Amino acid sequence: MLNEKKYNPKFNAERYSQWVRISIGWISTDLSGGLMTRLQGLGILDAELYDINKFDIHQTLENDLTVFDHVNIKSYLWVLGVYEFFRMYDQKLKENPELVNKEVTEYVNSAKKEFSRIRVPLAKLEPSYKFRNVDYAIPKLGANDVQLGWTINDNEIIWYRDLSDLAINALTQIRIYRINKNLNSTK
Repeated sequence: MLNEKKYNPKFNAERYSQWVRISIGWISTDLSGGLMTRLQGLGILDAELYDINKFDIHQTLENDLTVFDHVNIKSYLWVLGVYEFFRMYDQKLKENPELVNKEVTEYVNSAKKEFSRIRVPLAKLEPSYKFRNVDYAIPKLGANDVQLGWTINDNEIIWYRDLSDLAINALTQIRIYRINKNLNSTK
């Protein structure tokens, strides 16, 4: 026990800084800062999960818990949180399509759909309606040499980094559009 090497949790600071950059602009539409801090919180989870791989997942932490025990719930909460953000924003775009252009609306809708495929079985313990005859009721969380992933059926894995990159890209498109719109309105 004395010579046992303690696992050091990972935190990808560069990844977190991307979430912070993306989140800053939301203060202009939500003066309470709720959206900004929520995105930054999702960024903290993403920074903790982004570099977890098969070599980490079975490492032991305090109280005989494994990295998997932490990653299992954190990844679940991250997926639900990011999905809910895109669901909320998609609803706002339906109510007010002038908030962004068609391209950004498509990014948001696409992200929501991609997240939905894993969100539904994680939250409801049943496959997404569109994939009820294909996907498992409960995805199986695991990892490869590089990242986490959920086996969703006999032939497919949804990779964590793909979802993370999708979220960052969609949020970046919103940010770029809003910055350009603000710049053009001051001319």
